[in-house]
Amino acid sequence: MILIVGAGLAGLSAAYHLRGVPYKILEREREVGGLCRSYVKDGFTFDYTGHLLHFRQTAIKALVESLLPDQLQRHARKSYIYSHDTYTEYPFQVNTHGLPPEVVRECLLGFIATLSNPSSKPPAESRSFKQWIVESLGEGIAKHFMVPFNEKLWQVPLDELTSDWVSWLVPKPDVKDVVNGALGIKDKAFGYNPSFQYPASGGIKVLPDAFLPSVENLSYDSELVEIETGRRRAVFRSAQGERTELYDRIVSTIPLPDLVRRCVDLPASLRELAASLRWVSVYNVNLAVARECISDKHWIYFPEHRYPFYRAGFPMNFSPSMGQPGCSSLYVEISHQPVERESDAVLIERVRRGLEQAGVLQRSDELVMSDVKDLYYAYVLFDRYRGRAVQELLTELERRGISSIGRYGLWEHTSMEDAIAQGQQAAARLRMKAAA
Repeated sequence: MILIVGAGLAGLSAAYHLRGVPYKILEREREVGGLCRSYVKDGFTFDYTGHLLHFRQTAIKALVESLLPDQLQRHARKSYIYSHDTYTEYPFQVNTHGLPPEVVRECLLGFIATLSNPSSKPPAESRSFKQWIVESLGEGIAKHFMVPFNEKLWQVPLDELTSDWVSWLVPKPDVKDVVNGALGIKDKAFGYNPSFQYPASGGIKVLPDAFLPSVENLSYDSELVEIETGRRRAVFRSAQGERTELYDRIVSTIPLPDLVRRCVDLPASLRELAASLRWVSVYNVNLAVARECISDKHWIYFPEHRYPFYRAGFPMNFSPSMGQPGCSSLYVEISHQPVERESDAVLIERVRRGLEQAGVLQRSDELVMSDVKDLYYAYVLFDRYRGRAVQELLTELERRGISSIGRYGLWEHTSMEDAIAQGQQAAARLRMKAAA
């Protein structure tokens, strides 16, 4: 028997692709999706922050489109950065036109300076994230966007982070692109998501829900309490009490530190490795305003420290079904250390003041709905300890019959598409073992 722990996208995909092999899937919540969920409050639909579909893998794109036939709409990305009291298009490094001339000059000259003697730069894997920013994009772009924005997001000095994860997320432009961007010339799209798909109605939760007709033996309200890897037994807790499940293999999608803590017979050295893993939490502040069209954008980045949030997005611009007539809705993201906690009332007031200062909201705007979700595990920190710790943990867990997959199971920064692909790959490996 295969146990799948967690019914987020990775777990659901594993179950979907295990058809014909006995399995059980156990989920702590009373619904599937993990952070790929939506909820409705006072007639407004919100995701657990922004969840947009952009595909790099043909097979996963085809799978998702088969699960959601005629339910996805394509959007050309409208994402902007608000700094120096000015909106510029994302990504910053190729869209500095419109900023104060001295800022544009700093960014342009700084980038050009990175082009001299590239062979003297150390390999990417040995550079800190801050070094990578300065050496790849220049002092000006670092100063005016990349460093302040990422300090707000990651909540640690960027010298503490590695740069081995940035290649697919942060585009490195050519000098022509940077010059064109300084002059306001646009001749191509940049970034990993110049367009995206999003459900026409229902929010992103329709994606995990679409797996359910093909998934069997799913138990909700089933929280993993402990695993004895030697005896291949796992204990789960629900409203009805505790129950024990015997297994041949486990596919775990829960956060790697939580999984290790629940494996009661792992050596202390591995527990210490898991305890060294770091992450950042996010307050997801959702608001609805009694005014139409407060923004025509999909989302906005806020690098400056005078704003408490690093990003705000507008669900009603992904799909009109997310809101109510005569109103607008928005989600706002504030990073924080996992040990910190701020009251909802204080957060909502801070967010409102910041949005008014940025001109997104007006003093006269009426908030018709407000809500806060605290996302405890939001972004994994890629510090210098992570690589070795994760590799040792995953190798030992695999040796003991546990495959840890998904964004938090592999302790990495990946997309919904990647989670689905990892579930598919885990199922393929297990099917091969079952057939052997």
